[in-house]
Amino acid sequence: MGIFDKTASTKRATLTGGLRGDPTTYLTDLSISSLDPVTAELAMRIGTKAPEELLQTFIEGVHDVREGDYLTVNGRDYPIRSCAEWDWDTDNLFMQVVLEDIKA
Repeated sequence: MGIFDKTASTKRATLTGGLRGDPTTYLTDLSISSLDPVTAELAMRIGTKAPEELLQTFIEGVHDVREGDYLTVNGRDYPIRSCAEWDWDTDNLFMQVVLEDIKA
């Protein structure tokens, strides 16, 4: 198995008449790495607030993924807090995505 051994999708809310609708499926079949806690340095740069925990994953390739979207993994929606292109090497581009793991 490679590093991108999980599959995810995204959801995005649309604006209709100036009102934000419920998020609906936007992208599907994204290859991602496991969801891991962010480093202390990254958490400090982004800023955290209780009761959330920040997780990160990498998406294979570059896609139309934005802050405010949701990443759906195993039927669970995670709000996307931050995303950026990640140039792993000269031949491969990835996206680093930081997610909120909201505790109930």
